[in-house]
Amino acid sequence: MIFRTAGAEQLDDFRITLAGTADAVHLEVSGTTEPFHIPFSRGDIERALDDDTPNRLSTDPLMSVGSTLFNLLSGKVARQLWEKTSEAESQNRGLRIRIFSSLERIQHLPWELMFDPSRGDFMSLSGRMALVRSRAEGYSEDSLSALTKLRILAVEADVSGLMRCDEDLRVLDRLVADNPGRIEVVKLERATPIALREKLRQGPYDVFHFAGMGEVLPKPTKRGGLRQALRLLGSNYVDPLFDAHELGTLLQSAGVRLAVLNACHTDWVARSLARYVPAAIGLRESLKVEVCIAFCQSLYSGLSSALPIDLAVTAARQGADREVPGTGQWCKLILYLQRPDGAFLLDAEAPQLTMPVAAARPPEQDRSKATLAGLLEVYERNLSAIERNSATTTVSKPETEGLKRKIEDLKRQLSQPV
Repeated sequence: MIFRTAGAEQLDDFRITLAGTADAVHLEVSGTTEPFHIPFSRGDIERALDDDTPNRLSTDPLMSVGSTLFNLLSGKVARQLWEKTSEAESQNRGLRIRIFSSLERIQHLPWELMFDPSRGDFMSLSGRMALVRSRAEGYSEDSLSALTKLRILAVEADVSGLMRCDEDLRVLDRLVADNPGRIEVVKLERATPIALREKLRQGPYDVFHFAGMGEVLPKPTKRGGLRQALRLLGSNYVDPLFDAHELGTLLQSAGVRLAVLNACHTDWVARSLARYVPAAIGLRESLKVEVCIAFCQSLYSGLSSALPIDLAVTAARQGADREVPGTGQWCKLILYLQRPDGAFLLDAEAPQLTMPVAAARPPEQDRSKATLAGLLEVYERNLSAIERNSATTTVSKPETEGLKRKIEDLKRQLSQPV
């Protein structure tokens, strides 16, 4: 799949709604309703995601879980998904798969891991699809206009001193340097609860970025969910845990559109924030520090290029997969999107101030070429990884040849005028 431009109009929306009662869960797609059986416990999922192997393509536990989730979409639902995917491909478009649910007892299911056996790939890594979650509370069908400038509040709370949270701040510093006039970063280092409250009241901000750690609280919810909080720097007199719902109300008052929690054990915090802000990103369970840094770099690279949030998250997952291939780290990035699309941060039509005027090209050409070049880089790295690990990787020859054809097709398109 090749995206010719980097806009939300590339993605068709395919909503899968999961609802139920105390005794049963059912799945709804476009008027079709089917029973749904929860196939894994939270413990099963955590064990699968923590199973590391030398290469993603030989990761049996991940493929097994992903294939099971994919196969749960059976009957009329599977047929509708196949038709929607085929239609998008024939029109050179992508597909946004939206898991729409407020049931806490099924939130542990790793939909980001869905594996399509017919294509031999994880759907949210393929570049053809974006996978997002939405919850009913806080969801709006209204679209938001894109912005000409982003104001980011970057909060750092490295409570252990070993998490390299300062590297997130350096990524954002480079972002400002590369995008003069388009991105502003306000920093809060060594954040305490009191300092965070004060800083948020000094808004408005468009993006809230947190680098630190989350914590799972002892008692789960009555509906089978987890409770999490952000851990900040504290003292003997101040509780260092920051409540997710208080944070949500503060972010809402500050006008935040996207909350990025680049910290372990924050996926349930992101779920809570989705009641208050249009989009929230969290990380489930524990991740390697290198993965958090790769997430940060890839995500903001996409956002600064005016990619919609859901496509930027797809790029961030791909970046994590390149950083630690063969692990389930990449699918721990959870996006809650509470609007019909994710094109409400930087405006793609806003002037790019990083290029000299004499060298500037028409905006449409810049976006198209940049998107093609980015896809070419992903495909070339994937091919290089396969060839490098050919002795231990079970990849079919047709799949490898198909990847080579995609690379040649992209090179031809890049050599032609847009």
